[in-house]
Amino acid sequence: MFISILGAALIAQALTKVPEDAKLMRVTCYTATGNCMANGEMPYEGCVAGKKEDIGKTAFIYDANMELIGEFEIKDTGGKLIRSGKRLDVYRDTLGRCKDWVHTYGDYLYVVIE
Repeated sequence: MFISILGAALIAQALTKVPEDAKLMRVTCYTATGNCMANGEMPYEGCVAGKKEDIGKTAFIYDANMELIGEFEIKDTGGKLIRSGKRLDVYRDTLGRCKDWVHTYGDYLYVVIE
């Protein structure tokens, strides 16, 4: 099979964008409940709920094209699936912003936790 030099360069560029330790996870959203996060603070945009062991770490969330959506602080825990490490829950200020997130990015995204 013949791959042009340009095609090979594009493939190489795409592969370098994919962090080695990125894993595909379900990333959902939640909004204000009136409760504090697990760390005692009130939730704010830029925070996510994850595994208890990951509190204090940063979640780098990428879309399906491996473009960085943003860096989020893990400051909260959630239900059983979130605490198990199988998903993250991104805090958004309003229900409308939660819906916008899902409409824009979908439910499954690539995540690196450091």
